[in-house]
Amino acid sequence: MPVIRFGYRREPGSLGWVLRPVANVILVSGLRRLEAAMYIDSGADITTLPLGAGQALGFKQGPADKILEMRGVSGGGVPYLVKKASLVFEELPVRTRVAWALIEEVPFLLGRLDIFNRFDVTFQERKRNVLFVSA
Repeated sequence: MPVIRFGYRREPGSLGWVLRPVANVILVSGLRRLEAAMYIDSGADITTLPLGAGQALGFKQGPADKILEMRGVSGGGVPYLVKKASLVFEELPVRTRVAWALIEEVPFLLGRLDIFNRFDVTFQERKRNVLFVSA
């Protein structure tokens, strides 16, 4: 079973310095590719991309696209469209649905939908690792 290991990144936060799990991935849509550092968020239902990232991948709003609204812990709404892309973890591509935010002020989040069911995911807080073991 292939094991993909991601580390934690030390960042300033409202509580001082915090460690956040980050996956370095390549996003692929058609012939377009975008490298991204994504927060691994087991509480996020879907992988989320800011407006500019989706534009860089060639996403456009089509006539059949329905604008949805996501709400986070803060309760504020963010409009988004559901698009499809591949996330490449090391050499392993995973096709997934992503929430393409129609605003820039959202982080890159690696959410559960279409991804966590492909792996056994283990957060090793003390070792500062997140393991994705291919099922």
